Amino acid sequence: MPGSGKRPPDLAPPLTLPSIIKLGRAVTARHVDRLLAALLRRRRHRLLAALASQALANAVAPTPRTHLLAASALLDSARPREAAQRLAQALASCATARGSRLWDALLRRASAGQGDPRHALELLSATVEGHGVALSPSTYRVMVVALCARGEVDGALKVFEVMTERGCAVDDRVCSSIVSGFSRAGKAGAGLEFYKRVRREFSGFESGLVTLTAVAHALGLEGRIGEVTELVLEMEKKGMVGDAVFYSSLVHGYMSHGFLMEGLRKHRLMLHNGIAADVVNYTTVIDGLCREGSVEKVMGFLDEMDRSDSKPNLLTYTSLVGGFCKRNRLEDAFSIVRKLEQTGVVVDEYVYSILIDNLCKKGDLDRAFSLLEEMENKGIKAGIVTYNAVINGLCKAGDTEKAFKIFDGVSADNFTYSTLLHGYMNRDDATGVMAIKCRLESSGISMDVVTCNVLIKALFMINKVDDAWSLFHKMPDMGLRPNTITYHTIIDMMCKFEEIDKALELFHEYKKHSSFSSAVVHECLIRALCDGGKADMADQIFYDLVQKKIRPESCKFRKLIRAHFKDRGERGVLDFICKVGELDIDLFSSVCNYASAFLSSRDCYRAAMDAYKLLRMQAIPVTSKTCYKLLKSLHRNGSEEVIQPLLCEFIKIHGLHEHRMISMLSCHLSKRNVSEAVWFSNYMDCGSVPVSVLRGAVYALKKQGEVLDACNFLKEAEKNGYSVDLAMYSIVVDGLCKGGYLEKALDLCESMKKEGLRPNIVIHNSVLNGLCQQGCLTEAFRLFDFLESSKMLPTTVTYAILIGALCREGLLDDAYQLFQKMSNKGMQPTTRVYNLLISGYCNFGLTEKALELISHLEELFLLPDCFTLGAIICGFCLKGDTEAALGFFNEYRYKEIVPDFVGFMSLVKGLYAKGRMEESRSILREMFQCKEVVELINSVGDKIQAESLVDLLSSACDQGRIDEIVTILNEVGLMILSSSDSSSDNALVHLKKLQKTEDACDSMTDSGQALGLVTYDISNISVHKSSESIVQPVVDGDSSLSLSSDDTDIDYRNLLGKSFYDDFDSYYAAIASLCSQGEVLKANKAIEAMIQNSG
Repeated sequence: MPGSGKRPPDLAPPLTLPSIIKLGRAVTARHVDRLLAALLRRRRHRLLAALASQALANAVAPTPRTHLLAASALLDSARPREAAQRLAQALASCATARGSRLWDALLRRASAGQGDPRHALELLSATVEGHGVALSPSTYRVMVVALCARGEVDGALKVFEVMTERGCAVDDRVCSSIVSGFSRAGKAGAGLEFYKRVRREFSGFESGLVTLTAVAHALGLEGRIGEVTELVLEMEKKGMVGDAVFYSSLVHGYMSHGFLMEGLRKHRLMLHNGIAADVVNYTTVIDGLCREGSVEKVMGFLDEMDRSDSKPNLLTYTSLVGGFCKRNRLEDAFSIVRKLEQTGVVVDEYVYSILIDNLCKKGDLDRAFSLLEEMENKGIKAGIVTYNAVINGLCKAGDTEKAFKIFDGVSADNFTYSTLLHGYMNRDDATGVMAIKCRLESSGISMDVVTCNVLIKALFMINKVDDAWSLFHKMPDMGLRPNTITYHTIIDMMCKFEEIDKALELFHEYKKHSSFSSAVVHECLIRALCDGGKADMADQIFYDLVQKKIRPESCKFRKLIRAHFKDRGERGVLDFICKVGELDIDLFSSVCNYASAFLSSRDCYRAAMDAYKLLRMQAIPVTSKTCYKLLKSLHRNGSEEVIQPLLCEFIKIHGLHEHRMISMLSCHLSKRNVSEAVWFSNYMDCGSVPVSVLRGAVYALKKQGEVLDACNFLKEAEKNGYSVDLAMYSIVVDGLCKGGYLEKALDLCESMKKEGLRPNIVIHNSVLNGLCQQGCLTEAFRLFDFLESSKMLPTTVTYAILIGALCREGLLDDAYQLFQKMSNKGMQPTTRVYNLLISGYCNFGLTEKALELISHLEELFLLPDCFTLGAIICGFCLKGDTEAALGFFNEYRYKEIVPDFVGFMSLVKGLYAKGRMEESRSILREMFQCKEVVELINSVGDKIQAESLVDLLSSACDQGRIDEIVTILNEVGLMILSSSDSSSDNALVHLKKLQKTEDACDSMTDSGQALGLVTYDISNISVHKSSESIVQPVVDGDSSLSLSSDDTDIDYRNLLGKSFYDDFDSYYAAIASLCSQGEVLKANKAIEAMIQNSG
C-alpha cells in the first residue's frame, strides 16, 4: 500500500539460493538454474558441476536448461565429448523436438566465442554421428558463419559437408560466408572453386547478391578481371542490381590490378544507377588511385565527398598519405598529416609508419628518428612495423650497429630478424650473422619460411655450410615446407661451390615434392650447367620446364644456344631448336628467331639460313631483328644470289619503316651505285637521311673490302649536305689505310678539319697503322710524338702498332724501349703486345729473349695464347732446333694451349725435314683436332668446293702421305694469307691442279727453308708467305712533320710530301726489311726505283 514503505510482491528482488536455504524454503530447479548460469558466466566450471550433482542428489528435478548449463561447462573446459555424453544421457527421456533445440544451443555456443574451433567440430561429430541427432539447418548455418568469421574456413567446410550429407539446402549466406572466408585467408582461388562446386552439385542453389559480392571480391583478389566483367554481364541479364558493397568490391578488384579507368567507370555506373556512394566507396577509389600514384585525381573525389556529406575518415587520408609517398612527394604527405592534426583528427601509428618507412627508403634517417620522438611525445606507441622500417633503413645504410641497438629494445618478429640478417650479409659480417642466429633460436619465435630462407643463405655466404644444411633438414620438424626460394637458394650456392652433383640431387627432390609454378630453380641450374660446359644436361632441365608448360626467361634459352655453339658449333644449335620445336611451338618461335640472329652474328650464315627455313616451314613470323642480322651476315660473306630474294621477302613482311632495313637496302644499292643508294635513303626519310643509315652503309662497304666505294659514299653524303659524324670518318680512314690508300686517307683527314671535326685517337691509330704498313716509320714516330705532346694520349693500340712495325723492320731494341716506355706510363701491355715482341725476337733468332718475355707475361697473370706458342715454335724451327720446338709444344699441350696454324706447320715441316715421319703424323693429327685450325682450313675447302678439306687431309694422314699433306697445307697458307696485290684466284687454281706425287722433301735443305721461308707477323694476326708477297716500297717524304698554321694540329696534305721516293733514309728501311726476308729481287727493284726517281 502507498505510504506503508513495502514494495509490491512482484517488485521484490529474487532471493539467492543461500537465502532460500536459510529461510527454510524449498529449493526449486529454477533456483538451481539461476545459480548455475551465474557460475557459468564466471567460468566456475568445477563448482558448477559439483552443484549440479548435489542438486540432483537432493532430489531437485533438473530442467532441460540445467542439463544444457552442465554440458556447457564441460564444453568450456575443453571436454566436448563428455559434454555431448552428458546432454545425451540427460535428454534420453525428453521429446525429440525439445532435445534438438538443446543440441542446437550447445553447438552454437561451441562455434561462437573464444573457444577452440576443434571442440566445436568434435562436438558436432559426437552429436550427429555418435547420437544421431537431427540438427536444424539454421544451426549448421550459424556454425559455418561463425567459423568463417573466426578464420576457420577448413572447419566451416567440414560443417558444410555434414550439413549437405544430412540433406540441408545450401543457401546464399552459407556460400557467401565460405567464399569470403577463403578470401580473408588469402585463398581466394579456393573460394572460387568452392563456388563453382556449389553451382555444379546443388541444382537448387541460386546465387544472391551477397554471394555474388563475395565472388566478385575473390575474382578481384585473383586478378581475374575478365571473369569479373562476365559476372557483371550475367547479373545484368538476370536484372540484378548491385549495392554499394558490391560496387566497392568491383572497384577494388579493378584498381588493385592497375585497371584504373575501368574501376572509375564502375564507380560512375554505381552513381548513375542511383546508388549513393558512402565513405567506403570513396576510400576504395582514392586508395586505388594512390596505389598507382595518381594522387592528382584524388583531389576531385575529396571535393565530391564534401558535396555528398561523406566526410573522409582516417583511412581515406592514410591512403592519400601513402599515395604522396609513392610519388616521392613526402612534403605533401607531411602537409596532409599536419592539416589532420589541426582539425583534431588523431593520427595513428600506421600513418607514422608510412612516413617513417619512406624516409628510411630515401636515407633520411635523421628525420625518421625525429618522427619517432614525436610519436613518443604524443603518447603514440610505436609498434614492431614502425621499428622494422627504421631497422631496414639503417641496414641498407650499412649502420648495422645502430640497427642492432634498436633491435635490442623491441619485441622482434620474423621480419626484424630477416632484415638484420640481410644487413649483416651485405657487409659479409659472419660474427653478426651468427649473433642474430643465436638470438633467433633463443627468442622462442617460430621461424617462418622467409626467415629460414634468409638464414640459410646467410649461413652459406659465411661458409657455415653444415649449419645451413642442418637448418634445411630441420624445416619439416618445424612445421615448415621448403618453397621454391629455399631450393633456389641452396641449389644456387651449390652451383657457386661447383658441387653440381649435389645441386642436381636436390633439384630432383624439389621436382618430387614441390608443385612448382616458377622457373627460377630450373633457370639457376641451367645457368650453372652451361657455365660448366654441360649443355646436354642443361637441355634436359630446360625440356622439363617446357613440358610443365612454364615459359622460361629468354636469357636462359639464349644461354643454352651460346653453350651449344661453344660445345658443338652450329650443329649443336640446330639440334637444340629442332628439339624445342617438338615440345612447344610457341616457344620455338622465340628460340628459332634468336638462334638465326645469333648464328648470323657469328657468320654461320648457312646454319642461320637453316634456322630461317625452319621458321618459314612452320609459318612462324620472322622478326625484323632476325631479318636484319641474316642479311648482314649474307652481305659480309658475299652471298649476293641469296640477298636479293630475301630482301624482297623481308620487305613484304616488315615494310620499310625501320631504319635498319633502309640501311640494309642502302648497302645493297651502294654496291652498284652510291648516288642511287643515297637518293633512296633520302627519299625514304623525306629529305633527311639518318646518320645511322649512312654509317651502316659505309661500314658495310668497308667490311666487304670496297673501301673506295665507302669513301665515295661519304663524299657524296657530304656534298648533299647530310649529317656525317666522326664514326663515319673513322670507318673510312681505317679502311683506306688498311687497303693501302694512305694518301686518300690523309686527304680525308684534312677534309674532316674543314668540316669542324677533329680526328680522335682511333683515327690517328688508323693513320699510324697505314704509315707503318707503307714503311714510313719516321713520319709515324713524328705523328706519335705529336700525340704525346697534345691532349690526345696514345692508347695500348697506338703502342702495339709502333712496336709491331719496329719488330718487322728488325729494330728490336727500339721496340723493347717503346715497350718499357708504355709500361712506365702506367699502361699494362696485353698479351697481343707481348706477342709482337716475342714474334720479332723469334723471327731474328733471339728465342732466349722471347722465352724471357713469356716468363714475364705469366708473372703478370697473363696467359700465352696460340699466337705466342706459334711464334716460339717458328723461332726454334728457323734455328733448326726442332727438338726444342717439340719440347715447348708438349709443355703447353698439357696446359691445354696449342699453337696456331703457322706454329703447327713449322713443327710439322721441321720434323718432316729431319725424317721423323711418325712424329710429324702425330702433330698433324693434333692439328686436325684443333677447332680454330680446322675452321681455317675448311674455309679454304669451301672456296674450292670441297665438303671438308680437313677430312680429306686426315684420311691422307692415316695413309702416311705426309709429303702431299705438307704441300697442300702450304698452298692453303698461301690462299689464306696472300697479300692484297697477289690474286687468291691464282692460288686456288694452283691448289686444284696440285700433283699428289710431288715430293715435298726435295726442296727441304733445312727446317727454315722447307717449302719457302715463312715469317710470323703477329701484328696482323696473320702469316705472310715471302715468295708470294710483292712489297711496294712506299716511304716517307719530308724530314719534318708539317703542322697547320696554329701549330696545334697536323697538316695531313703534306704529311707524305710530293714523292714517296725523295729520301734515301726512308728507302733504306724498306730495302733492309726485304733483304732480311730473303726478297733480294724485290730489294733490287726498289733500288732501281729509287735511282730512277732521284734522277
